[in-house]
Amino acid sequence: MAHAIQPAITVPGRMVLPALGLGSFITTLTFAAPAPFLPDIARDLDVGVPLLGQVTAAMLILGAPLGLVAGPIADRYGSRRLILLGLAAATACLLIFGFAPIFPMLFMASIAGAISEATVPGLSLAIAGTRFTGPASRRAIGWTVGALASAPIVGVPILTTIGGIAGWRAAFLAAGGAALVIIVLVAAWLPGDAQRPEDALRLKTILDAYRPLVHDGAMHGLFACSILRSMCWVGLLTYLGALLRNRFGLSTSEAGLVYMLAGSGYLIGSLVAGGPFARLPARPLVAISNVIMGLIMMVAFSATLDIRLTIGLLPLAAFAGAGGWVGLTALLTSETPAGAGTTMVLNGSLFNIGAAAGAGIGGMLLGVGGFNALALG
Repeated sequence: MAHAIQPAITVPGRMVLPALGLGSFITTLTFAAPAPFLPDIARDLDVGVPLLGQVTAAMLILGAPLGLVAGPIADRYGSRRLILLGLAAATACLLIFGFAPIFPMLFMASIAGAISEATVPGLSLAIAGTRFTGPASRRAIGWTVGALASAPIVGVPILTTIGGIAGWRAAFLAAGGAALVIIVLVAAWLPGDAQRPEDALRLKTILDAYRPLVHDGAMHGLFACSILRSMCWVGLLTYLGALLRNRFGLSTSEAGLVYMLAGSGYLIGSLVAGGPFARLPARPLVAISNVIMGLIMMVAFSATLDIRLTIGLLPLAAFAGAGGWVGLTALLTSETPAGAGTTMVLNGSLFNIGAAAGAGIGGMLLGVGGFNALALG
């Protein structure tokens, strides 16, 4: 297989990994932050919660096409500028939420959030996979994935605490202030881009960046794996709250603790995959992870277990799922015949497609046969 030449730093600076982690953390927090405050925001802005939820949906919808453009641009001109642009957009999104006097302004926030989603996560993983070598690359991917996972585990509880004391606007303004600090740190820690192409950027250049991926059968398999994993993972997690509250009778706060527990399993799994498991071959790691995650999720969602067993299985499924994601990212960045940025943002778009399909199919299965049908699906 022919491989594209990736820009590499033989010995990355010690602060490259913290820069990737902080950027990934605040970008994910930008998407996770609105959820616990939706009733409060809806009340103060005099809109319904379902309509308010479309702001986050708009971020994902807009982020997909923006990401498909951002990847080839990053491979051509370097990732640092686009990551800083994405962090500035995340800051704008959080601050607009904090200051917005009327609901339509939140769609300005959704545009900023979409730019952040289209640039920072995928390009951070691309850097982690290409600027480090050997086990260090797997470790960098693991820590970056862990930073993505830690936003709802660590960041959201901090924001809800601030919101409980000073209101939801104060929580978003505090997050926006933290994002400003992160921009300064990432700008100082992330090395400059070496690419200086002389020819002009054209639409054909962007399309040509994806051509090697279209004709590579091995990459088709990796992308299919990503789609199927997202269908399983997101398709089931979408209805985890319904399982916990409707089937087991948990309160909202109790269900939130279960989500935090599962998220902790994901965080630990990503760090272990990038640490003790860093020398394991990536393909067996992904295959074993898929099998374990699928079996555990099937059992946990069957609605036949005691609630304590179901809750205990969820962190294990998350642990396995995180290991597979780290391994899959390592394969995507090391085996791609195209640029790493192009590959990872395309993978992110495909992941979102799989997530949407999983949520839709899961809803149909739940309506037809209940949680047992959802688990088997």
